[in-house]
Amino acid sequence: MGALLALEGLCVAYGHVQALHEVSLAVEEGTILALLGANGAGKTSLLGAAAGLVRPRRGRILFQGRDITGQTVPRRLAAGLALVPEGRRILVSLTIEENLLVGAHLRRDPEGVRRDVAALYERFPNLGRRRHMAAACLSGGEQQMLAVGRAMVARPRLLMLDEPSLGLSPLFIAHLFDLVRELNRDGITILLVEQNTGMALAIAHHAVVLELGRVAMAGDPSRLAADPLLAAAYLGHAAPDAPPHQEPATAEGVTG
Repeated sequence: MGALLALEGLCVAYGHVQALHEVSLAVEEGTILALLGANGAGKTSLLGAAAGLVRPRRGRILFQGRDITGQTVPRRLAAGLALVPEGRRILVSLTIEENLLVGAHLRRDPEGVRRDVAALYERFPNLGRRRHMAAACLSGGEQQMLAVGRAMVARPRLLMLDEPSLGLSPLFIAHLFDLVRELNRDGITILLVEQNTGMALAIAHHAVVLELGRVAMAGDPSRLAADPLLAAAYLGHAAPDAPPHQEPATAEGVTG
């Protein structure tokens, strides 16, 4: 298949603060890549740069083999690159259906949009039953489903999720991860930034860990999850005292 999204030597800075330092990674088509790391590691900056919300200082962003580094957010969305931001950012004063239609604002096939919205109501019946109510009536978990649905109406090839389980109940988190698996089985490539490292590693095909804006390690998720020293160093899990084992940053799922 090959890389659907590739970052090459990406540097992002806010004034004098460097958020990403020469980060290179690839998201293979049809896979789930889990992007992990502590707060301040640069995960949201990476997603923002890929989506076009943040202009990188150096480096290239390739999508479907084309350089999109200088493209606008709408052009990236039209090409199939969609972001579900941290905190959901739904429009609570609009109805549920109006929120979904925001995701279709670049499409020119109203009949296709209607079919896609109807399919979303089948997938999320709670949204369908209240489609004409203000989105403010939804619980946090339902708002997250609405945010995912809004992105899906854009028909993305790659869906980027920024901390989707944040603030959700354990039951909704389980539903959310089932949904991510289901979307991936339907052919959507997933780039997942997630605080729940155990569940993210359980569903991912590849994993990358950022530390202070650099790729600290990368590779097979099951191997990373099973290594207590790596987990303690980068994922916030307890581990016995021992010198940390290092994984090369050129492991599977990362280029360069």
